[in-house]
Amino acid sequence: MPHTALAIADTLATLPPFGTLPPAALDELAAGSRVVHYARHQTISQEGRASEGMYVVVEGEVKCFLLSPGGAEKIILLAGRGNSFGEEAALLGRSQPVTTEATRDSTVVVIGCGALRRAMAACPALNAALLGNLSTRMYELIENLQQCVQRTSTQRVAHYLARLAPESAGHCEIRLDTDKQTIAAQLNLTPETLSRVLGRLTRAGVIRPNGRRGMTLTDVRMLRSCAAG
Repeated sequence: MPHTALAIADTLATLPPFGTLPPAALDELAAGSRVVHYARHQTISQEGRASEGMYVVVEGEVKCFLLSPGGAEKIILLAGRGNSFGEEAALLGRSQPVTTEATRDSTVVVIGCGALRRAMAACPALNAALLGNLSTRMYELIENLQQCVQRTSTQRVAHYLARLAPESAGHCEIRLDTDKQTIAAQLNLTPETLSRVLGRLTRAGVIRPNGRRGMTLTDVRMLRSCAAG
């Protein structure tokens, strides 16, 4: 995408939570923004470093994660097109709480801290939109923590797969939205544990792998029963 302020404003206007903002607010944001392209596996920001601002994914996907002392990843957020991250550090003036990395070639708009604060001061609609985004993310984070604390590995995997099925489906074809290593990190599992659980579900006739990321959910009702425990 072009890197001019006008092009950035036009791009932001197509993405939530910016689509409903008046042109003046978009221009304010764009004037203090830049477009950055990241290659797959390239680090975008690091835990503990000073915040550069709010990041908005235009193309690709970015994972926000923490590393354990042993080097295991715990994914906090997967941000795809239209998703944002980094607002909390930018607004609080604090260091980045997580490390972020592109999981595929990605284009990101970085809205500087000053531009973000000025736009928020001038546009109450932006405040409401960001509050909604952050509230949704907090709710999802608590749900994810609940999964990790209160559910077994089989329940976590079954819940992850079941949510990809249409509500009324008895069986269906799905495509995993990311690689299995990333899914394991999202569910706070090792890749080996994820593989074992998928193997058990396959032998039970609940799922059937179909290529690298494809999968047939042969019994969605049973899958949801497994998720419930």
